Amino acid sequence: MIDFRYHIVSIVAIFFALGAGVVLGAGPLKGTAGDVIQNQANVDRANLADARAEIVQLKALNKYHQDYEAKVTAGLANGKLTDRKVALVAMPGAEGDLVNSINDELEKSGAQVTVRVSVNPKLLDPGQRQLVEPLVTQLITSDITVPQDSTTYQRAGLILARGIAAKDPARTVDDEANKINSGLTSSELVTFKPSQFKDRATLIVVVAGKPATPPPATSSYSDAVDLIEGLDQGSGGVVVAGTPDTAKDGGLLKALRSDSDATKIVSSVDVADLPAGQMTVVFALVEQTTGKAGQYGAFDAKDGIAPAAVQVKDN
Repeated sequence: MIDFRYHIVSIVAIFFALGAGVVLGAGPLKGTAGDVIQNQANVDRANLADARAEIVQLKALNKYHQDYEAKVTAGLANGKLTDRKVALVAMPGAEGDLVNSINDELEKSGAQVTVRVSVNPKLLDPGQRQLVEPLVTQLITSDITVPQDSTTYQRAGLILARGIAAKDPARTVDDEANKINSGLTSSELVTFKPSQFKDRATLIVVVAGKPATPPPATSSYSDAVDLIEGLDQGSGGVVVAGTPDTAKDGGLLKALRSDSDATKIVSSVDVADLPAGQMTVVFALVEQTTGKAGQYGAFDAKDGIAPAAVQVKDN
């Protein structure tokens, strides 16, 4: 906790220096020198607002650390997904280090990561709908149950799920899955690592991408949320893992959590860049196997820091 307190104290100290600049800039100075100071004061005000926002984030993260250490035992995730098969799906903009860290935690939990899928920006580009819509229709197989009111991207999620996952843990990559995977990769909509794999997963972890600068409107993620819903409907469960930025305005987790239908079936973790958050991804996957979903983390996470089943109960 020392690091967080150090940052908070340091930022508070900055307030005094910035405050002095604001006061001087607001004084009765005229002419060129006054304009220079006024411009600097405007910059100082913006820096002050940024510093305040950073303090809010640091306090939230500090509280998350304290709560997690108090309620969840370190290392509890080890062995929780033994013999489970999990697919990792990285959304556009997902950081490689974050994907690798989640991959490592899944392996510590005993899970077998069957494939890592990278969703290319082309798949979610509105300008590519003329490609995506007919391809989705073409790749639907007879064993995919398509809801009558489904969107293009819900169906795309169902198709991708058919290629990499199944609700039955004994399913392997069959001819239909190969056809789907080949169609998606040849159209440059997704890439697989490894390019060829034998087993289909039952569970899926979706790694959210870093929000663009400036952040887009939350509504711009509607297709991505639909895709994730389709992945959930075609598998044994989905957890979306992201960083704090993804849970704020302009982030994928923010959009997901704003969709009441999605949150009924899809889980999310907004601190997956922290070791504790990566363990929570595992716990959320375990919860998904029971048919339950929850939103966990430190930022507008309505279900708390982790699933109730792994928290120490109060005496």
